[in-house]
Amino acid sequence: MYIHDSHIHTKYSFDSESEIADIVECALARGVNEISLCDHYDIDDDMDGIYPPFDIEGAKKYILEAKEKYADKIQINYGVELGQAHARPAEAREALNKMGYDFVIGSLHNLRSYPDFSLLQLDRMGDLQIAYLMRRMLTETEEIVDFGGFSTLAHITYIQRYLTLGGKPFEYEMYKDDFVRIFRKLIAKNIALEINTSGLRRNSITMPGYDLAALYRDCGGELITFGSDSHFAEDVGKGIEEAAAELRKLGFKSQCVVRNGKLTQIEL
Repeated sequence: MYIHDSHIHTKYSFDSESEIADIVECALARGVNEISLCDHYDIDDDMDGIYPPFDIEGAKKYILEAKEKYADKIQINYGVELGQAHARPAEAREALNKMGYDFVIGSLHNLRSYPDFSLLQLDRMGDLQIAYLMRRMLTETEEIVDFGGFSTLAHITYIQRYLTLGGKPFEYEMYKDDFVRIFRKLIAKNIALEINTSGLRRNSITMPGYDLAALYRDCGGELITFGSDSHFAEDVGKGIEEAAAELRKLGFKSQCVVRNGKLTQIEL
């Protein structure tokens, strides 16, 4: 299988210290053919001073130098994980227009004026509070899709990880119509859906799970990317072949890679 790990963080992310040399060595050892280096740019939290400022120019220089240096070993794509673009749309659009990314991940880690889902005490919340967060999460995810400008939508069920850790159920069936609407918008915009494999290293689930991936398929979705969401070099490529095997069972025939800065489908 051709493996494109489309979601990898380097030392330019506030929560990673990974050097590209280490990432490349681990990728090659695991048989990974292509990597997209997409450091965190949670633009609302960055601008509000919650996270350290993202060195957007430094990250670009670092990745483009590596792209040339390792060209004979592995394909490296210059990317970014743009978090909460809907919260700062003008600034987000300016960054996308200016930086010339090969690959852009759109993601939601927190609601407007809320901390990251990982910091919420979900275990202490009641059903009405959880339902409120789910509705907000889906509404703001749809806003991100409406914003557009990115290659793939990452870990659409990010909240599920922390609900599970907090002993709360993730009852997506209650919100099926919302997911269908989001999936149809992704399809109309030719934006891929990421199958994030980081959950396989934590609680044995991908984000989204295979049930939601099947719903995306039923909606006519075909564009998928796989991402380890690695913050440590040793996690690069992990879980992708396992997830791909499950996606084939659901009828997916292809995955997305990057060719000349554009999303392209190849056989899965």
